[in-house]
Amino acid sequence: MGKEVIFIAYQNQENLGVGYLSSFLESKGFTSEIIDWNQDPMSIHKKISYEDPILVGFSLIFQYDFSRLYKVSHYLRDRGLKQHFTVGGHYPSLRYGTVLEEARSIDSVVRFEGEITLTELVKTLKEGGDWRSLPGLAYFHRGESVSNELRPLMDDLDNLPFPKRSYADTFSCLGVKFTSLLGSRGCYRNCSFCSIRAFYGAPPGRLRRTRSPENIVNEMEKLYDTGIKIFLFQDDDFFSPGPDGYSWAKELLNELELRNFSDDILWKINCRADEVKEDFFSMLKEVGLYMVYLGIESGSDVGLRLMNKQLRVSDNLRAVKTIKKIGMTYDFGFMLFDPMSSFTTLQENIDFLRTICEDGSCPITFCKMLPYAGTPIEEQLKLEDRLIGGITDPNYKFLSPEMDKYYRFVTETFNEYMSPQGLSSQLRWHINELNVIKKFYGEQEGFMDYLEVFREIVKRSNIASLDTLESSLEIFESGRVTEHQLREIQASLVYEHRNLISALIREMKAFRGKET
Repeated sequence: MGKEVIFIAYQNQENLGVGYLSSFLESKGFTSEIIDWNQDPMSIHKKISYEDPILVGFSLIFQYDFSRLYKVSHYLRDRGLKQHFTVGGHYPSLRYGTVLEEARSIDSVVRFEGEITLTELVKTLKEGGDWRSLPGLAYFHRGESVSNELRPLMDDLDNLPFPKRSYADTFSCLGVKFTSLLGSRGCYRNCSFCSIRAFYGAPPGRLRRTRSPENIVNEMEKLYDTGIKIFLFQDDDFFSPGPDGYSWAKELLNELELRNFSDDILWKINCRADEVKEDFFSMLKEVGLYMVYLGIESGSDVGLRLMNKQLRVSDNLRAVKTIKKIGMTYDFGFMLFDPMSSFTTLQENIDFLRTICEDGSCPITFCKMLPYAGTPIEEQLKLEDRLIGGITDPNYKFLSPEMDKYYRFVTETFNEYMSPQGLSSQLRWHINELNVIKKFYGEQEGFMDYLEVFREIVKRSNIASLDTLESSLEIFESGRVTEHQLREIQASLVYEHRNLISALIREMKAFRGKET
């Protein structure tokens, strides 16, 4: 027998959840391997046939990938594989019945945190025992889905081995390796669009648990010794509410200062706007914090209330102003559209984006709030009988047909800009490159001039995007919509964005020519 467990997991970014499962299994004496979710089914079948594992574990991170789970698992079964197939993740944990009923090739669902449950499942299967009695599992039995008693959340995260990083050498920026890590699990908040609270609130245990600062920095140091210098914290919210969150972060800062690598790293965090404090963030910057991802989500107080953010627009504005003053870069989540969107709230959102982004400090980004499984907004829309779509495409109708039409126009118009190779993605990636150049290669001749040119490109892109959003909003609100006028607006924006991509590439080449 080869590996005892094969994970099929999304690896375009490091999958820390599966990395923890794999390392925990190996700490208990079992062998495992992680293969990429995006491999073709034939290659996956070939690998599993060769290894002949006890168990195949599917990691379903994104709800919209359920069809992929169905396709691959059935493909493997149809070709004679008899191994135990299990699946984990937010959607399977919260909708285990749907998963088991729709994908009959799946034997079980590991619900919520899976380290102990999965290890016991593998051990029981290896020994030929009754796996259906294990806490934390769901399965299909006699025509219906059954869920056993939920397993409590792990209380002390320091007891977990560091996650396995099968693809760590594949992620780099200008030759500097980067990786993701977690300092905590869970979130005390209950935003209406998020399933984190539902995921960590269902099993017994504390909603949020943090690793000790020493444990986190030990992992960072171990990774640093392998050549990794950029650390992307993926915590849903880096800080706990209240003074305890800052005390923990201050201990982390102190721990970093004690090590001999803190002046040779960069790191990024996610947090809320009301957690940005000028003095404290200035100290974090001194030990490498370079990027703050803000959960802004809306530039309208109406929208923020719907999202249960427990923030006001003024809090978001203050946070961005503070980060700019400190001299750090920032990114943000923003839902231009939500189930209660009106032309008034959309104009407020556009005005907000102008206020924070028209200076070219950050490329604008936006999306539509979607009613994912387990979220409060899903329940609200269900009560209002507004839910549409299926497992992989949950959605809703807006309150007016005009808003539906405007959303379709915006989606089509910004499709190229928002694509993985589009201007938004390129500008965001280049911000990371600029930070890497400044930190690890020094400000060579022409760097500041190049920085100014880059910011002007971002500024032009933002203004063009916001002007397009605003002018088309006025047309749809007026009710005097002409196809010709809309096509002209679309064509003008696409033309401008493509010109800016060309300008960005040209300026990059010119600057890098000076470097050499």
